Amino acid sequence: MSYRHLKPIIKASLHSKYLLSLREAFISLIPYFVSSALAIFILNSALAFNIITTEHYLYESVFNAASLILALFPVIVAISIGFFLCKNYGQSGIVGAMLALLCFSLHGQYIVLDHGAFSLNPTGAAPYAIIIPSISSLLLILMIKILPNFTVYFHQVSRFLSEKLLIIIPFFIVFLSFYTFMPLLNFIGNHIAVVITPDPGSQSIAELTFQRMVVIHGLWFVGIHGDNTFNMLFNADYLSQPILADLPAKTFYDTFVLMGGTGCFAGLLVAAFFLKRGCHERNIVKLSLPFTLFNFCEIVLFALPVFLNPIMLIPFIFTPIFNFIISYFAISAQWVSVSDVNTSWMLPTLISGYEVSGDFSGVLLQMVLIAVNALIYFPFLKKQSEQFHFIDAVNKLSDSLNIAEQLRQSSEQDFLSHRRYIEDSNKELQHILTEISNGKLRLFYQPQICQKTKSIRGFEALLRLQKTDGTITGPYFLDTLIKHDRTDIIDTWVIEQAQRDLLYFAKRSYKPIISINVNPKVLSDNVLIAYVCESFKQFPNQLKIEVVESGYLSDKKTVVSNIKMLKQHNIKTVIDDFGTGYSSLSMLADLPIDIVKLDKSMLDKAKTVNGEGFYTHVVELLHKMDKRLVAEGVETKSQLEFIRRLNVETVQGWYYQKAMPKDEVLAYVKAFRP
Repeated sequence: MSYRHLKPIIKASLHSKYLLSLREAFISLIPYFVSSALAIFILNSALAFNIITTEHYLYESVFNAASLILALFPVIVAISIGFFLCKNYGQSGIVGAMLALLCFSLHGQYIVLDHGAFSLNPTGAAPYAIIIPSISSLLLILMIKILPNFTVYFHQVSRFLSEKLLIIIPFFIVFLSFYTFMPLLNFIGNHIAVVITPDPGSQSIAELTFQRMVVIHGLWFVGIHGDNTFNMLFNADYLSQPILADLPAKTFYDTFVLMGGTGCFAGLLVAAFFLKRGCHERNIVKLSLPFTLFNFCEIVLFALPVFLNPIMLIPFIFTPIFNFIISYFAISAQWVSVSDVNTSWMLPTLISGYEVSGDFSGVLLQMVLIAVNALIYFPFLKKQSEQFHFIDAVNKLSDSLNIAEQLRQSSEQDFLSHRRYIEDSNKELQHILTEISNGKLRLFYQPQICQKTKSIRGFEALLRLQKTDGTITGPYFLDTLIKHDRTDIIDTWVIEQAQRDLLYFAKRSYKPIISINVNPKVLSDNVLIAYVCESFKQFPNQLKIEVVESGYLSDKKTVVSNIKMLKQHNIKTVIDDFGTGYSSLSMLADLPIDIVKLDKSMLDKAKTVNGEGFYTHVVELLHKMDKRLVAEGVETKSQLEFIRRLNVETVQGWYYQKAMPKDEVLAYVKAFRP
């Protein structure tokens, strides 16, 4: 099962972005877990079959590698958590990972200075591998939100660079802040350590082993490698001592408690096979079967997932407790014979039972425990599986539509056609960019006339291209730029040129209202909107931004926020070309926009009875919604009279004036007669 199938399951089971991020972080570490598990398994198998000895150079190499993997585990966890937390909260995952690594290495005392040399200290740092990256990432996200926004000052640099520059101050503040509260975290950690520290002087071997089991499972559930962390923090030599008769505590624990690995996953494995075929839990168990048989628990723990999964908490903690108590009682009652044999923790269940007991009594006890464990796990697995049954429905729908088969039937000819299309499209874009570069972009202004006051209400700035031969053409190139998502080049130029033109008019004691056309995605660009607000501060109520309906509404929250920001800076937003698409009414309902421009194509169709009726009803609807209207494309006297009968406030079109260069605007204003 791919991560694509795991992700919706994770999202459905945990609604918190924080918990989702932790799960993604540990799921991304599954290759790390599996690789290290395979290395350990191969090494121990080679020793068991006398292929190599502990003196063999290969054993030393693999053992050293395994030790390094173990030592690096906390830092890898810290990096992964920092990355996914920041990514899922909309910030740079790389920066989050760097900050987590830096804070964990220094403040978590993972890297320490010892006699003038730096060394790794995974023993004391392991518990901080989740805590410190979580705090650093969440603090970074908070600082970015509450600190002043300086995006406007980085408008001229690339978005990638500006994001990194803007994060410098929050990054620095978060790093320094750890010096203030790390003493408190250390104080709390020391008190917890006192509570869970084994006391061989006052506790029996059984009590010590039971305490270790509970602590280990608690650590595993929150994503910390329980066994290794406990062994690094505390002395566990008592595990080699007998717990019952001559049976060493570790052999008892590995053989009769953790069958299938941490959480007694042999029982979970059996329970999963009673779920319906094709469900996520059953598929994960199948994938993990080769590892679970040898008591490697990581795949089930992180991919099912069990860790941080409230549904699985009860069986994960209760099952080993049940096994411990029942096994201890059965062996104490001498129902199961045991010996002082030492076995490997990787020895498969049932084989280990026979090895320890010397007969089938140990095997029978294991079988009974696995059966009960399966009964304990089954209702919880079933509940989890039922919560996510929608995935099966999606898969069935996909199969019924033969989507996969249709994709497989894509032919080589389709591929070649697609490649030719891309090449032709790129040539077209290159040609357009060359023409724009060789020519000169200009803004021409078409007046908008108020029908109530009979005065000039403002001007729409229309884009024009002056070619090398002096001819002026319309923006024929926009469709190509839109297709290649390169309108940002034009949008930025239009915004800056409008600012220069308003300054031109201001020097001549004229303060017109101008409307500029930009791509709808501009309203989703927080950096560009901030730049617009800052740039036009000196021209209050002189700028309107016209946008057409578009899929940018998918980010409606950001769009609404930016429209409100523009309004706060005395910049209005206008819906342009209303009536040409299907989502115009949706825009009116969703966005805080008061001005609507009626598309010329609707007015042209008003020559017919049906077209006139449609235009009339649209105007009546918009008036009832308290929208201010602009009718564009008015070219004849009859069209103007029709518009006036409908009480449309503002008119724009050739009837009054074609678009003109800015140096002709003042003369037009002076000579204007309604």
